[in-house]
Amino acid sequence: MPALELMVERPKLSTVIKVAASGNLPTVFYAVFILLFGLVCGSFNSVLVFRVPLGEKISGRSKCTSCGTQIANRDNIPIFGYLLLRGKCRNCQIKISPRYLYLELATAIGAFVPFFAFDRWLEILAWELFIVLGIALAAIDFEHHRLPDPLTGSLYLGGLVLIYLDALTHHRSHQLHNAFIASVALGAFYWAVSVLSKGGMGMGDVKLATSIGLFTGYISGTTVYVGSMLGFAMGSVVGGYLILMKKASRKSPLPFGPFMLAGAVLAIWITPIVTHVRGLT
Repeated sequence: MPALELMVERPKLSTVIKVAASGNLPTVFYAVFILLFGLVCGSFNSVLVFRVPLGEKISGRSKCTSCGTQIANRDNIPIFGYLLLRGKCRNCQIKISPRYLYLELATAIGAFVPFFAFDRWLEILAWELFIVLGIALAAIDFEHHRLPDPLTGSLYLGGLVLIYLDALTHHRSHQLHNAFIASVALGAFYWAVSVLSKGGMGMGDVKLATSIGLFTGYISGTTVYVGSMLGFAMGSVVGGYLILMKKASRKSPLPFGPFMLAGAVLAIWITPIVTHVRGLT
C-alpha cells in the first residue's frame, strides 16, 4: 500500500492518528495504536457475541456468566485480563469460555487489515466496521446458526454512511453507483439461492450479502465476483470435508456467513492478482 499522506480533504481525526498517518511517528508506535484499537474493538465484540443473541442490552458492566458478579476493571483488560485470571472468574473460580480471548485476538489482528489495504481514512473506517462486526457476526453464526438483524443492519447502515462520505469527499460518485448496484445484485442473487434451496440458506445470509456487495462493489465489480466465489469455494470445501469425515450429513446446517465474510476480506488482496493475470491473457 502506498505510504499514507495527510491530505487537505481528509476528515479531521485526532492528533495521534494524523501524526501516525503522516509517518512522523516510528512504525512501532503506529502498530501499537492499531493493536490497542483492535483490542478495544475485540472487547466490544465479546459483549456483542454474548448479549445480542440473547436479546440483552449491550450497555452496562460485564458480569460473570456463572455467578453474576461484576467483572472488575482490572480484570476487564482485553486479553491480559483473561490471562491474569488464568481463564477463571476471580469470585467463583468457574472457567471462563476461551471464546472471549479468541474474539479479542481475532479482532486485534483483523484491525491491521484496513490500515494496510487502503489509503483513505473514511474507507479505512468503513472496513474497520466491516472487520469488527464481521467477526461478531461470524462468531454468532457459528454458535447459533443465525445472523442477527441488529448487526447486519448496523453493518449496512454504517458502511453506507462512511462509503457515501468517502465518495462525496473524494469525488467517487461512479464507484458509489457501482456499490449500490453490487449491493442489490448480490442480495438478489443470494435471495434466489435461498428460494431455490428451500431454506438451505437463510434470510440472514441474504441481508449480509447486501452489505458485502456494498463494500466490495465500492472497490470494483471484480472484487464482488472474487469475494463471492471465494466464499462459496471455502464453504463447499469445509462442508465436503465434514461430510467426508462423517461429522455432518448433506442435510446438516452449515453457517455460511463466516465464509461470505472471509471471502470478501480475502478478495481485497486476491482481486489485484486476478486482474493482473487476466491482463496477461
